[in-house]
Amino acid sequence: MNTTNYTKIFFSILLGVGACHSAWAQTSLQIEPALSRAALSAKRAYQQEQAVAVVSLDWEKPVYLSDKVHRRRPGFRDVLLKTDRQTTTCKGVLAAGTHRVVMPASCAEAPDGFSLKTVRVQLANGKQGRGSARSVAIRGNFASVLVSAQLTAGIKGVPVAAVPQGNSLYETFGHEVQQELLQFFVERGVVSPRASRLTGVKNTLQKGEPFFYQGQLVALVEKVPSRLPVSFWGGVSEDSLLVFHAGTREELLTQK
Repeated sequence: MNTTNYTKIFFSILLGVGACHSAWAQTSLQIEPALSRAALSAKRAYQQEQAVAVVSLDWEKPVYLSDKVHRRRPGFRDVLLKTDRQTTTCKGVLAAGTHRVVMPASCAEAPDGFSLKTVRVQLANGKQGRGSARSVAIRGNFASVLVSAQLTAGIKGVPVAAVPQGNSLYETFGHEVQQELLQFFVERGVVSPRASRLTGVKNTLQKGEPFFYQGQLVALVEKVPSRLPVSFWGGVSEDSLLVFHAGTREELLTQK
């Protein structure tokens, strides 16, 4: 084989190696961003999960003799017979930059005749805190519970969205948020009663359950629907949600 042929073969090998390296580099560049996005998404999901809390509110109502006796004789003396106790629970979320767990205001509404005595917060990391009724503040449709820095140590709160006043999630974020909302309900077993009977899937949605979108807390569940909520135009209805609007968000998260 002459020198010319060796030269041709050598350059052919170099071109082949170069082409392979170029193809590998392009594939690597395509895979690495995808892996980065997946890692970011997993990290964000973990932070959101850690920020979710269960809020338990302990209520008390004194029951007096006068509550049982309608006709009172002269000299009647009222006495305390017992104290009724009741506990309600809601989910909430630690808001970024604060020591406040936000939840629907209706979670903090007293049952008839009851008064709030204590509030307990359990975070996803297993830590629990207890406070008095004064640790709960209500602003419009939302309430928040002030928790200690020791309780939230190591937990990063979730940024709260500022949806324009009067706008729905669909009007603000477009069609993609509807797809996320559909998945949110279905994953928690919010389908039709017939589908639930056929599949055995139970509705696990809870009041105060957070709906996250694009890394932000955009809404909380106010009412737990018994079936997939569909609007009259065919999309997923937002009627069961409390959406965070700009004014409400600022007032709620900056309160002392």
